[in-house]
Amino acid sequence: MKQHIFGIICLGVLAAGCAKTPVQPELGARKVEIITVDKLQFKDLNKNGSLDKYEDWRLPIEERIADLVSLMTLEEKAGLMFHPNIAVNESGEIKYDFTAEEKEMLAKAEEEGYAGPIGPGGQNAGAMALGQMRRTATAKSYIEEKGFRCILNNGVAAPSLFAKWSNGMQEIAEASRLGIPIVFSSDPRHSAKLGGHVSGTQYFSHVTNGEGQVGITAGRDAEMMKAFGEVMAEEYRAVGLHMFLGPQIDVMTEPRWSRNMGCFSEDADLTAEMTEALIDGAQGENVGPDKILVHLKHWPGSGPHDDGQGNWLVYPSDNQEYHYKPWRAGIKKGALAAMGYYSGTYYDTLNVNYSYHLSTEVLKEELGFQGAICTDWGVATRGPLNPRLQGTTSVKDNYCMIFNAGVDQIGSETHPEYVVELVNEGRLPEERVNDAVSRILLWHFKLGLFENPYVDPEKADAILQSEKNEAIGMQCQLESNVLLTNNGVLPAKEGIKLYVNGIATDVAAEYAELVEKPEDADLIIYRTTTSADRGRGFGFGAASEVNIDFPESKLEVLKSLVASGKPVVADLNPTGSSCVITEELKNLPAAILLSFDPTDKAVMEIIFGKFNPVGKLPFEIPSSMDAVRAQLEDKPCDSVNPSFPFGFGLSY
Repeated sequence: MKQHIFGIICLGVLAAGCAKTPVQPELGARKVEIITVDKLQFKDLNKNGSLDKYEDWRLPIEERIADLVSLMTLEEKAGLMFHPNIAVNESGEIKYDFTAEEKEMLAKAEEEGYAGPIGPGGQNAGAMALGQMRRTATAKSYIEEKGFRCILNNGVAAPSLFAKWSNGMQEIAEASRLGIPIVFSSDPRHSAKLGGHVSGTQYFSHVTNGEGQVGITAGRDAEMMKAFGEVMAEEYRAVGLHMFLGPQIDVMTEPRWSRNMGCFSEDADLTAEMTEALIDGAQGENVGPDKILVHLKHWPGSGPHDDGQGNWLVYPSDNQEYHYKPWRAGIKKGALAAMGYYSGTYYDTLNVNYSYHLSTEVLKEELGFQGAICTDWGVATRGPLNPRLQGTTSVKDNYCMIFNAGVDQIGSETHPEYVVELVNEGRLPEERVNDAVSRILLWHFKLGLFENPYVDPEKADAILQSEKNEAIGMQCQLESNVLLTNNGVLPAKEGIKLYVNGIATDVAAEYAELVEKPEDADLIIYRTTTSADRGRGFGFGAASEVNIDFPESKLEVLKSLVASGKPVVADLNPTGSSCVITEELKNLPAAILLSFDPTDKAVMEIIFGKFNPVGKLPFEIPSSMDAVRAQLEDKPCDSVNPSFPFGFGLSY
């Protein structure tokens, strides 16, 4: 194995004039030779023994991209237009090829008609079988045969093993014909409590809530949001990740939507401010080898779903432009990736990814987005939604509509051969393919991956969950709690007798003496979610009405604890949707703390006065489901007589 690592070398100033010579970047090469030109070093990525423009780091990125695209085959271009999944496992072992049994399963799935019509449910039997096969995706099939160079990695492994796995995958890519490196993306993985899209042991620092940044937004601390972006960039890059599939900049004007708690706020201006701060931390001024790219989602702003669910975005108050505010801010800050959602608008009764108006005319032309648009995962198999088309189109047809609409990449799909067929059939212009590939390659070049895609496994162990990053994470958790009512209960005193329900006893024991019965306590803490203890997915389809009332069963538990006559703290955690707090719940003689999935320790620090709560509601809390039904899906803060208005929050 060839292996060359060249450090950063400053070559000084030319004797004539003040112009500086180019600064030699760090090169990482394991499968290609290093060539020297004018005493500078470059990677011979296409193994031809000479320096091509795309290999010349001195040239403008646009010139390098144009040269590389001119050298690529149609098949290689097609591979870049897909963003499938391969997950590192706990062992860190790379799965290079399928077993004989898996190859047989894959062939059978193909025979069952993956390219057949897509029904209302979104998948046929062949598609589902292939979806299951993604669990056994291999480096050989994805990197060498299909040419994928953007891969979602939501796997979990110890930092050094994770880093070694990333390096091994990059070696395979470097050995390919043109040596194009891989951009590895990830969904949010800095949760205080790991779960959702990324599950398993938490090796990254404990910072924010599961899917989004609503908690930090409650703290109204833009500098803390920037610090979160910096932590994320440092830890992602340490293990070989390059793109954050977020932030979720949907404006949560419809409280019933099931993904509100992944957003920032109900207020578009506050969402824009926090988006800018996170980009400042994650991307910096110009991305680069020590930063990551953000992937703004979900275009065109998916908060205003009809009655909070289903397939359609609605704008009853003609407020669509309001939902573009965070997009304008993010684009101005340099965001180069955008993700279209699963739903559609009645403008052209199409899923947004199939809409030329939304993808090209609005996002690219009106808003000036210069990066690449990627669909959300599974959009191509769900179909275009248009009643005339839904159920009559194949996956290949859907690809054609999506790419011709101006979308550049499809998430989760694994059939680049359809793109080749579409071009050869004259249904997809190669100019559109070249434009998409150029936009996607901008990611790779901006991140510095053509020079060095490799990371240091030993450093990864020291960087993830470092003392510095964990301290930032705890501060984020502390600032994210909103005190709604108090009644003189808080802050609690040390040395008291404590009864807890929903708090880990080993954590609670650090603050007080635990008792087994509520009546024996000086203080009772009840920690729970504001919804029933089961998820309702993303709200697709014609389900029954969404109810975001505090569950009656949990209200009865809380009332029984209050009936003990002892002081009670109710720590309520919204999950998915926003929440309703009725007058009955609001007026209980208890302290109500709204938290956004922090650790038990962060909650206990607030309750015992170690940290004075500073959080302010990033959304209003309606007083009834009748008020929720009466509000307009696209209009912020329009609930009648809310229990707690936007921006409310008490301190000690």
